[in-house]
Amino acid sequence: MLTIPRLALSLAIALVIGLPIAQVIYSGSINDELSKTTTARIHEATNQITRTYDAKIAAAQKEIAAAQAKEASLQRKVTNSRFLADCEAGLASCSQTHKLGRGPYYKRDARRASAAAAELKRARPQIAAAIAANRQKIAVWRVAESSQIANRVATIKADRDFLARQAALDRVEKASPAVTKYVEFFLAFLIAIDLVALMLKLTHLFSTGGAYERSAAALRANDLVEVLQERAVVLTRRITLQSRAQQDADELTIRGEISGDPEVESDELRLNERTSRRPPLGEPATAAPLSD
Repeated sequence: MLTIPRLALSLAIALVIGLPIAQVIYSGSINDELSKTTTARIHEATNQITRTYDAKIAAAQKEIAAAQAKEASLQRKVTNSRFLADCEAGLASCSQTHKLGRGPYYKRDARRASAAAAELKRARPQIAAAIAANRQKIAVWRVAESSQIANRVATIKADRDFLARQAALDRVEKASPAVTKYVEFFLAFLIAIDLVALMLKLTHLFSTGGAYERSAAALRANDLVEVLQERAVVLTRRITLQSRAQQDADELTIRGEISGDPEVESDELRLNERTSRRPPLGEPATAAPLSD
């Protein structure tokens, strides 16, 4: 019953002490494995963060391009309509009627140019606001992306605690079976050292049949009996002395009541004072626990 918990405790002690020592022994291989893992994790985290923000930035850039394309289209309408109106007014080579003047075609193109210019004037504030807002978003996202990458890289580089080093040691063991055998042997060695005292005691117990334990139990029982006997003697003596003192006091009281002699009363007082001044015999003795 006592051996199984003791074995579990030995195993726990071996793991708590042996694994850190094994990490120290193979610190070079562990550091190399951690460097490789850290590089791979940083690359993966950077790509993940970059993909997330690149998608957002690409969407914002598309909105900017769409707004700029709308503005450019309106501007082309204004330019083309004005060009056609000017052709009708003063350039016969590009006029649709090949006649100079401000006729119906000129008025039509002039109206188109005015309508396109008015539409462009109305749309420009909205287009400019949309472009500015998207550019602001892009700037914020780029700052956030850089900050997240820096924080993630710092966190990955700082991840060198016991669990990370143990995981690296496990990968080293998988890559090299000899390392696994050495670590297992080292843990078994620590368990054996811790169990030496227990094995010696069990060997002595099985070889002698528990003679020492029986003798120790008998000695403890005898000591307990002696303590109880001493305590009984002390209690008996105390009770006897108290009964004698009470008997003497009662006799003096009876004598004083019968004779009425003041001397008897004074003797009674002196007896009571002497009884009250008698030192106590002390508390009853207690049985103290005895070690082996």
